[in-house]
Amino acid sequence: MKDINIDNTPLSEKIAETLRDYIMKGNLKPGERLTEPKLSAMLGISRTPIREALRLLENEGFIDIYPRRGAVVSDITAKDVDEIFVIKTKLESLAARLAVENISESDIKRMMEINERMAKYSETKNVVNLIKLNAEFHNIFIENSNNSRLIKFIESLNKQFKRVTAYSFTEAGRIKKVLEEHANIVDAFVNRDPDRAEQLVDLHVKNGWQFIISRMNYKTSN
Repeated sequence: MKDINIDNTPLSEKIAETLRDYIMKGNLKPGERLTEPKLSAMLGISRTPIREALRLLENEGFIDIYPRRGAVVSDITAKDVDEIFVIKTKLESLAARLAVENISESDIKRMMEINERMAKYSETKNVVNLIKLNAEFHNIFIENSNNSRLIKFIESLNKQFKRVTAYSFTEAGRIKKVLEEHANIVDAFVNRDPDRAEQLVDLHVKNGWQFIISRMNYKTSN
């Protein structure tokens, strides 16, 4: 396994980036235990930033952490992704439609600013921050749906969704497309067009779905 590249990014995020890459490429298998001593020896780094990195990966759904057993690489299948996205597509597009009449100008501006920040992080493929900002972008219009039950359904779904999101931010071509799709969604809110907002979010989520499945299929065939 390669050595991690240390730069100005926090060490825990660099470790998480390396381990995420290993998991996505299949170098670390589902069910494999990730003990702190093992990772410390493998990466040549002390345990404290490794512990922080594992927490990041747990939040993203790449690993599960169990009492007395420690961190274990979680498993996700194409069927899991299909089941998540078929629901996510319908719920988020509905949230976008409902949000059109509620969203404020300041929230629309926030969405624009988030997309600009994502563009900057895309230059270095900073997956941790891209995932965070992507979630913030979507959460703005989801919360503006003003439907508490819908919001809770989507929040529950997104806990299972974080891991697969990473696939969308590992290739420059898909990152560029995500930013373009976000900009189009913002325009729909600017123009207060519920049909357009619903249509664009539906297309955006489906495009992500197709891309993620294609990357999972590529990984399993190599």
